[in-house]
Amino acid sequence: MRSGSGWSPALGRVLDALATRRGLTLLIAALVLVCVFAGQLVERSVRQMQQTHEVFRDTQLRNGFVSLSDVQRVLLITQEARMLGAFSDDRARAFSDAIDILFVRTDSFRRVLDRDEHAPVVNSAAAAIEALDRIIAIADSALADDLRDVETLWQDLLAASDAARGALVVFLDDMDRLQSAVLLEQTAAVRQQRSVVLASLGGLTFVGIAALSLLRREVLTRRARERAERDVEFLAYFDPLTRLPNRAQFQKRLKQTLDSDAPVTLMLVDLDDFKGINDTYGHATGDAALQFIADILTKRAEQADGFAARLGGDEFAVVMPGRPSATGTKVAEGVLEDVKTPLVADGETIRIGTSIGIARSADLRQDMDHTVDSLSRIADFALYASKENGRGQFTVYDKGLELRYLERRGMVDDLPRAIADGGLDIYLQPKVHLPSKTPYGFEALVRWRRGDRVVPPDEFITIAEESGLIYEIDRYVLRTASGYVAEYNRRMAAAVSVSVNLSALHFTADRIVGWVKEALDQSGLSPALLTLEITETAEMRDWGQAQKVIGFVKDLGAKISIDDFGTGYSSLAYMRSTFADEIKIDKSMVEHIETSQKARFLLDGVLDLSNNLGLEVVVEGIETDNQAAAVHAMGAGRAQGYLFGRPMPAAQALAALDPGASPEGAAPKRQGHVQRP
Repeated sequence: MRSGSGWSPALGRVLDALATRRGLTLLIAALVLVCVFAGQLVERSVRQMQQTHEVFRDTQLRNGFVSLSDVQRVLLITQEARMLGAFSDDRARAFSDAIDILFVRTDSFRRVLDRDEHAPVVNSAAAAIEALDRIIAIADSALADDLRDVETLWQDLLAASDAARGALVVFLDDMDRLQSAVLLEQTAAVRQQRSVVLASLGGLTFVGIAALSLLRREVLTRRARERAERDVEFLAYFDPLTRLPNRAQFQKRLKQTLDSDAPVTLMLVDLDDFKGINDTYGHATGDAALQFIADILTKRAEQADGFAARLGGDEFAVVMPGRPSATGTKVAEGVLEDVKTPLVADGETIRIGTSIGIARSADLRQDMDHTVDSLSRIADFALYASKENGRGQFTVYDKGLELRYLERRGMVDDLPRAIADGGLDIYLQPKVHLPSKTPYGFEALVRWRRGDRVVPPDEFITIAEESGLIYEIDRYVLRTASGYVAEYNRRMAAAVSVSVNLSALHFTADRIVGWVKEALDQSGLSPALLTLEITETAEMRDWGQAQKVIGFVKDLGAKISIDDFGTGYSSLAYMRSTFADEIKIDKSMVEHIETSQKARFLLDGVLDLSNNLGLEVVVEGIETDNQAAAVHAMGAGRAQGYLFGRPMPAAQALAALDPGASPEGAAPKRQGHVQRP
């Protein structure tokens, strides 16, 4: 065959060669090799696609199964706390960490929704996400409330977890079936392209594009996984709201400093009445307040070459290197100055107060471990002193505070033994009829004999309340005082009454009803001769529960009295509720009636209102004959105060009682909990 005159010599030679048998054989062989190569590419693409889909499916299935495990972990932690009745610090941290991990896991499911390719998976993934979000929302709400209501949290999580497990099972089933179907469909589609690939190199281009598409998807999956891992690592050491180091990182970094014997100053910061901000403005504003404080602490900490951390709730810490106490003082002054600028959130202007405690590693005594816990304890005591002294200030730990700290710690250690070993004494103070000044009953008080010293109530009651021992003290006083008076009544054929003072906090739980019944049954005291006095307090927030418990107490035959009336903001609310049988007018409303027309007017108004409501009135704090005469002239029939007798040991007080002056009915009064000075 000749090359055409219009062709180039090189092309002509190629065409001539192909025209030969040998050339044709080579071309066919080349085409066969191309087809074989293309077929191998097809088979390789099929295998790669199978592996890719299997990896994708396994990833989603693994996420689903691990999410089931994460949900179970949350439930187990909550169940452990429920069995103990409250979250310990370790369980609270474990609970928070478990919720953070579950949050990250939930985010991976959202990517399934973003694909928006297969309705069954989209629907089941959406259901799973919704169920998991519900668990996270319940947990976040409980964390914002400091995990106080363990029982409600358990019930809510139990219901939400059942829904989550069901949704995850459906998702896993849909994913397994759908991925298998998708894999079969795509494999068949690729194989159908084999004939096209064998006939044309265009098939090879298609395979290349498909491979690039699968590669891109794999890269995106890997990047998302890496982001999730970074998020998990961040949540392990940082607070997601404020972006500050969390308690774990705080403890780790402070421990490293203490272990190196480098001097360090620790500043603990608490927001004043943070619960009030949440209750008044909402949790979103509460979060804004936490971020506001975090920004202030971060700025001040960096100026001192230190770092700020959020320990949980409204608790923060600032760790500063160096020994001089002036460092912590300067930072604390700066923080208190910064918080004077109000926070504006959602159109509301909010003023935030802080209390601060400062301690240095140099303040740790030689007999104390130089640990994070030891330094935190003395800094926390300085913080407690700031709160005790009025809040909105800072206190630096010093030797004076150390003595108070040691004394307080000793009281905390000794008080349980005093309760168990009878180290608490019952004192009685008479309550009298006016104007005869004849005693008709007593108020039971408690004193603590600690060594050679009688500890006054104002020193140990606060400790008892903070440690939870107040419940056992009150129960002891209720039982013991009832026994003293009941025995006297049996011996003297009298009807002397006794009043035991209780905090309104007792009336948030039904156990007080059992304690009253126990005291009455063991002592044999007539229920009509027992009065429980409730001190006015803003802490009785659940009026429904309180009135239910009070109703049970009154069903036993005991009486209810409002103590220290006139000192709390809720006085009228208490009177309006009319659950009480008696009110005790506080000394502050009596001490000026001899010289102040306004004081007499107020007292006269309270007496009239009480009379209209059918309430018995006991006027406290009577110290002079003129005061006694004045309140009697206003219509008061009963009184208590130093004029009629000071608190005395129970046996002495009962021995001094004139057995012939038996009361005409018993008037109730305060609880077996220590009288507040």
